[in-house]
Amino acid sequence: MLLQSKLREWREEQARREGIESYKILSKATLDALVEARPESKEEILLIKGIKEKKYQKYGKAILAIIESVKESSVEKVDSELEEQYEETSHNPLTVSQFLDSLNMELSGMAARITGEVTSVDVRERVVYFTLKDMFDGSMLPCLIFRFAYQISGVEIQIGDQIVVEGAPEIYKPNGRLSLKVGLIELAGEGMLKKAYDELYRKLQEEGLMSEESKTDLPKYPERIALVTSAQGAAIDDFKMNLGNFGLKIDFYPTAVEGKKAVFEILKALKYFRAQADRYDVLVMVRGGGSLESLQAFNNEALVKEVASFPIPTLLGVGHEKDITLAALVADKMVSTPTATAKELTTQWTEGRQAIKNLSLKLPRIFEQILYQKKQFLNTGTSVLLEVLRLIQRKNLRIEQAFFVQIRRFEEEINRKKKENSLRREVLKSGFIEVFNRAKRSILVYEEQLKIYDPRRVLQLGYGLVKKGTALIKDASKIVPGDILSVQLGKGGFEALVKKINK
Repeated sequence: MLLQSKLREWREEQARREGIESYKILSKATLDALVEARPESKEEILLIKGIKEKKYQKYGKAILAIIESVKESSVEKVDSELEEQYEETSHNPLTVSQFLDSLNMELSGMAARITGEVTSVDVRERVVYFTLKDMFDGSMLPCLIFRFAYQISGVEIQIGDQIVVEGAPEIYKPNGRLSLKVGLIELAGEGMLKKAYDELYRKLQEEGLMSEESKTDLPKYPERIALVTSAQGAAIDDFKMNLGNFGLKIDFYPTAVEGKKAVFEILKALKYFRAQADRYDVLVMVRGGGSLESLQAFNNEALVKEVASFPIPTLLGVGHEKDITLAALVADKMVSTPTATAKELTTQWTEGRQAIKNLSLKLPRIFEQILYQKKQFLNTGTSVLLEVLRLIQRKNLRIEQAFFVQIRRFEEEINRKKKENSLRREVLKSGFIEVFNRAKRSILVYEEQLKIYDPRRVLQLGYGLVKKGTALIKDASKIVPGDILSVQLGKGGFEALVKKINK
């Protein structure tokens, strides 16, 4: 294939420049995946296994440029080159590798959609090998599909399955074996599709992806909508026609919606919206009804789980009531048609607009009614207030009268207490004078008695007081010769030395 050849040449040249092995630039599996998927944007190329952000920053633009250049090459140009190559090789023989490259380039234009019975399956780390047999004459066709494409197809093929594949023939150069390189696998027939549908349905139920607990309520008034559907067909027209004029902002990502091939495009759309989910209120997917075969993209496990895990609420209007897809069952809200989807988004807006319209008609009447009620309330309140004020006035008058009565009582009581105090003061005064005179007379009597018993009076009669120290001497036995005694007379005194004691 031309693209594969160009990518390999670029890989070898890049490895030579960097001085590293070519597989460190792109592994064979990654290169084959690029050839198979033919990505056209950063988002698409990052879906390829083996290419992360860092590798994209380094090689992404070059890879996209190579893919674009191959895409722009016309068939005539390729044919011309082949003719020139043939003319050259008529004189210079081709190597086996060159011949097989040329042959594969021709075979790449023979892509086909093929049905057959699976007779063998060999699942490996990166590639799934299987064989298809013609149900009529037993012809056999070896096939291969890369694991990432196999997983997105959502079909686990088994021996005996009747399937439909899409791919192009290619000769594997190391052994010269012709195989059909498959990009998509579908189950053939409604029976097989129904069986696969039922098996995945049970699996999703066991994982709880259909339970009400796993769902999120749609916003009441959504404004920013991420829309995924086909740009052609009645679905988008029905959706837009019934959306109404509410100023909703819709970002539309067009995709195929028919068959398994649509899975890849829808997954790209979901990846695009997931990367900027905070810009939207709800994700919407719509398409019309159809057979189980035409709707199988929405029964694909990878797509279903992407819908179930989407970071914003999801609303699916896919098919009709009898065509319930698994993607719709795991969505946060499921409706039957694109028309119903639009109405689901605008129901609250419609009801709100009608409520405002009804309110605008009722508002004057409501205002008049409220005004009348308030006026009645004020009139009633005024009457009540006046009556309350009169009651307060009468009560205040009674309180004032009672206050003055109490004041007069206090004055009379104070005057009475004053008179009582005056009388008591006179009584106390006369009583005090009498007590004072009586005490005075008693003092005079006691004074006369004290004079009679005053020892100094005796001393004045010629007697004296003899003391030894401070002790009064009444007995001569209390002293001894040599003692010094003090003698107090009526006037003055003296000290004496004891020379002799008379007993």
